[in-house]
Amino acid sequence: MTLAKFSLLIRYITLFMFSSLFVGCASLFDPPDLNSQKAPRKTIGEMYFEPVSLDHAPLPDQGLQNLRDAYTGLLEVISDPETIKIVQYRLADLEILLAEQQQETGNAPLDRDYFDLAIAQYQQILSQHPQQSDNVEVLYQLAKAYDLQGQSEQSLTVINQLLQTYPDSLYVAELQFRRGEILFNRKDYLAAIDAYAKVLEQGQSSNYYMSAAYMSGWAFFKTEDYANALLAFTKLLDHKLPNDVINSQMLRQLRSEQQLEMLPVGEKRIVNDSIRIMAMLFSYRGAEHSLKAFYQQYGERHYENLVYDRLGQQFLNEDRYRDSALVYRAFTEVHPEHNQAPFFAVKQIDAYIIGKFPTLVLPAKQDFVDRYGINGPFWSDWGQLLQNDVKPFLKDYIQELAQYEHSKAQLLLAAADQPSDEQQDDVEVNRQKSTHAYLQAANWYREFIQTFPHDDLTPEITFNMAESLFDAGEFEAAIDAYEAYAYQYLNEPRGAEAGYAAILAFRELRKTLSDPQLQQQWQDEQLASQQQFVNRFANDPRAVDVLYDSMQQQFDLQRYLAAIENAENLLVWQPRIDTTRRLAAQLVIAHSEFALQQYQRAELSYESILASLTPDDARYNDMVERLAASIYKQAEANLAKQYVALAIEDFLRVIEKTPQSSARINAQYDAATYLLEMQDWPKAIELLEDFRVRFASEPLAANIQDKLIFAYQKNQDWLPAANELKQLWQANPETDEGREALYIAAGYYLKADERDLALDSYRTYAHAYPLPFAEVTEARFQMSEFYVQSNEDAKRRFWLKKLILGDAQAGNNRTDRSRYLAAMSSMVFANDKVEAFKKVKLTLPLNKSLKRKRSALDQALDGLNGTLEYKIAEFSTAANFKIAEIYAQLARDLIDSERPNGLSALELEQYDILLEEQAYPFEEQAIDIHEANIQRSWQGIYDRWVKESFAALSKLLPGRYNKVEKMPETNNEIY
Repeated sequence: MTLAKFSLLIRYITLFMFSSLFVGCASLFDPPDLNSQKAPRKTIGEMYFEPVSLDHAPLPDQGLQNLRDAYTGLLEVISDPETIKIVQYRLADLEILLAEQQQETGNAPLDRDYFDLAIAQYQQILSQHPQQSDNVEVLYQLAKAYDLQGQSEQSLTVINQLLQTYPDSLYVAELQFRRGEILFNRKDYLAAIDAYAKVLEQGQSSNYYMSAAYMSGWAFFKTEDYANALLAFTKLLDHKLPNDVINSQMLRQLRSEQQLEMLPVGEKRIVNDSIRIMAMLFSYRGAEHSLKAFYQQYGERHYENLVYDRLGQQFLNEDRYRDSALVYRAFTEVHPEHNQAPFFAVKQIDAYIIGKFPTLVLPAKQDFVDRYGINGPFWSDWGQLLQNDVKPFLKDYIQELAQYEHSKAQLLLAAADQPSDEQQDDVEVNRQKSTHAYLQAANWYREFIQTFPHDDLTPEITFNMAESLFDAGEFEAAIDAYEAYAYQYLNEPRGAEAGYAAILAFRELRKTLSDPQLQQQWQDEQLASQQQFVNRFANDPRAVDVLYDSMQQQFDLQRYLAAIENAENLLVWQPRIDTTRRLAAQLVIAHSEFALQQYQRAELSYESILASLTPDDARYNDMVERLAASIYKQAEANLAKQYVALAIEDFLRVIEKTPQSSARINAQYDAATYLLEMQDWPKAIELLEDFRVRFASEPLAANIQDKLIFAYQKNQDWLPAANELKQLWQANPETDEGREALYIAAGYYLKADERDLALDSYRTYAHAYPLPFAEVTEARFQMSEFYVQSNEDAKRRFWLKKLILGDAQAGNNRTDRSRYLAAMSSMVFANDKVEAFKKVKLTLPLNKSLKRKRSALDQALDGLNGTLEYKIAEFSTAANFKIAEIYAQLARDLIDSERPNGLSALELEQYDILLEEQAYPFEEQAIDIHEANIQRSWQGIYDRWVKESFAALSKLLPGRYNKVEKMPETNNEIY
C-alpha cells in the first residue's frame, strides 16, 4: 500500500471514528448521527503517527460501505492488539448500520441475510474479548441484529445473557420489553407478563411504560386474568390521561376528553383500544355492576366516563339496548354531578326509545328532569355553557311529561262526569286521580316556565298551567298563572279570557273562605286584578262596569289610590260615561286626594267640581269649605317641612279663593304670624291691620296689637309703633307692661324724630316711674339731652341734678351707667364753677379782688374734686387737667394783676418779685398735677385731657417737655 493510499485510509478512519464515538449508546431504533460536531477521542493517527502532520480539512462523505472497506483494509496494516480491538468494534457497528441501510432500501446482499456480517462481527468480538466492559454494547447490538434479522429466539438468548451479565444496564427497560414481545409472540404469556412487569417497575419516565402496560393487559387477557388485565389497562390510562392537580371539579371532568384529543395519533389509538378492551372485559364480568365495583375498589378516575361511554356504545352496537341504558344510568348514579352525567342520561333514554321500551321512557325522562332540571341538585353549580347544552333535552322532556299528565287528567275527568254503568263506583276515585294528574301537569308546566322564561312557548305553557290549576281547585295558584299570561305577555290571543278567568278564580277562592280577615284580603286582591283587567283590556265590553264597581268598593275600603286611578280612567273612558257617574268619579277623586293628604291635587279637584255647580246647589258651600280646607292643609304640610314661605302663600290663597270660608280667619291670622317670622314686615302689618278691623270680635284679635307693635318695630315704623305702645300704656299705666310700653314709645318717638312726643313721654316716665332705676336714669339723661339741643341750660341742669341725686340715692341699685352719668353731670357743674373762677379779675385793691378770686377757686376745686370722686377715667383726667389749669391760671393772673400807681422803678421791681414769689407755688402745683395726669398714659389712658396736660407741660417746663428728637446721621458708605 502506498503512503498516499495509507494516508487517505487514515483520514477515512479518523472521520468515521469522529462520527461513531457517539452512536454506541444509541437505541436500537435510532440511527447514529454521522454529522455530530462533538469533540472526538484521539484518532489512531494521533496515537501512532504523531510525527506526521495530517490534513484535518473536512472530507467528502464517502458512504458507509467505503468506511467499512477502509476499516477492513486498516486491519491488514495494524498490529497493536488494542487498536485491532477498537477497529473490530467500529467495523461491527458499520456492518449493522450498513445492513439496516440495505434493509431499508431493499438491496439484499448476495448469498446471505442482511445482518449476517454484523452478527458474525459481534460474535467474533465476544469470542476474542469475552471480558471486555464494552461488551454490554456488543450484546445489545447483537440482540438488535438478531431481532432485525427475524431470529427472535437467538435475540431472546442474547437479551437474557445481557440482562444476567449486566442487570443494571441502561437498556433494562427496553430489553425487558423486547423480551416480553418475544415471549408474547411465543404465547408464553405468563413469562411475558413478568417481563412487562419489570418494565413497569422502571417507572412512568420509561419510554416503554405505555407499551408495556398495554401489552401486559393483553397478556393478562390471553390468560383470562381479566381483573389484572383491567388493572394493566388502568395503569396505561393513568399514565396517558393523568389526573393533574386541578382544583375545579368541572375542569377535572373536562380534562379526560382534552387529554385524549391532545395525544399523538399513535398513542390516541392505543388509549382508545385500551378503553375498548376494558369495556369488553367489563361486559364479560357483569357490565355496569362490575364497572362500578372496579372503581369502588381501586379508586375513582377522572376518565371513567370514557369507559362507561364505550361500554354503553358497545352494548348499543350489539342491540343490547337495555344493558346499554343500564350502563349509562350506572354512571349517572355513581357520578350524578359529572358534567357528562346528563348526556349519559339522555343516552339511556335514547337506548330505551331505540329498544322500544315505552314504559321505561317516561319515568326516565321524569328522572332526568328531576335530577338535571332547574330545580335539581346540580343546576345551580353548573356554568351557563353546560346549562345551555342540557336545556334542549329539558324542553322536549318537560313538554312531553306535562302534556301526558294534562291529557290523562282530562280523560279521567270525562270518565267521572259521564261514567258508564260499570264505572259508577269509580267516579270519586277518577275525580281524585284527575285532580292529581292536573296538579302533576301544572308542576311540569311550572318547571318549563322556570327553565325557559323567555321561550316563545312560555306564554302558552303558562295558560295551560293556569287551566290545570283551576281544574284542580288550586285557585290561588291559578290566579297567579292567569294573571301572568294576561298581563306579562303581549299580544297573546287569550289574554282577556285569562284576565277575566283570574277574576272568576278570585270569586271561587273567596267562596271557600270563612275567615273575615282572609275574605277582606282576597277582596283587595280581586279588586287589584279587576283593575288590571280594565287597564289591559279596555275594549272588552265588561271593562267599564268592572271599573266603576272597583272604584266604589276601593273608596269604601279606603283604598284611595286605587279609587283615584279608577275614577280618572272613568272620566276619560270612551265612549263617555253619563253625568251621574262622572260627578261620582270627580267626588271620589277629590275626597280620596284629601284623605291621602294630597291637598294640592284635592284643591284642583274641588275647584273643578265647583266650576260645574251653581251657587244655589246644596253641595256648593260644602265644596267651598272643602276647597278652603285643602289649601289650608297644604299650608300646614309646608309648615311641617319648614317651608314657611310656601305655607304663607297657601294661607294667602285661602283668603283669595275662599274669602267667605270659615278657614279664612285662621288663614289670615297665620299668614300674618308667619310673615313676621319671615320678616316680611309690610305684608304682615297690612294683614294685621285688616284683621283688627275685619275680625274685631274674634278671640284672635286680642293678640293683634302685640304683633303689630313687633312688626312696626322690625319695619322701623317708629311712629306707629310708638303710638301703639302709648295706647298700651294708657290702657295699663299701673302695670309693668304699661310702664315698659311708655318707655319704649318714648324711644321710638325719638327715632321717628318726633321730639315733642318723645320729650313728653320721657318727662312723663321720669316723673311717674322712679323705678326701675336704670330706665329712669336713661329717661333723665334723655331729658337733659333734649335741652342741650334746645340750648335750655337751666332745664338741662335740672335733669343733671336729678342724675346726680338719683345716683347718690340709688344704694344697691347704683350702676356703672348711673355713676358715669352722674360724673358727667358733675363735670358740667364743675365747668360752670371753673368758668366763674376765670371771670374773676385781680384788680386794685388786690387784697379784695384776690379774696374773691380765692373764693371762686375754692368752689371750682370743690366741684372738680367732686367729679374725681366718681373715679371715671374720662372725667378724672378732665378734672385733673382743669385743676392744674386753675392753679396755672391763678399764677398767671397774679403776675398779670393790676400794679399800684406811684411806684418807683425799684419799688415796681420789688413788687413784681413779690408777685412772682406768690405765683410760683401755684405754678409748681399746676406742674405737679399735670405730671400726675400724664402718668395715666402709663396705665393705658391717653385721652384728650392727658394730651392737653402734655401740651401744658411743654410750656411750663419746656426744657423737659418740649424737646425735639434728633435722628443720628447715617453713613451709607458701607453699603
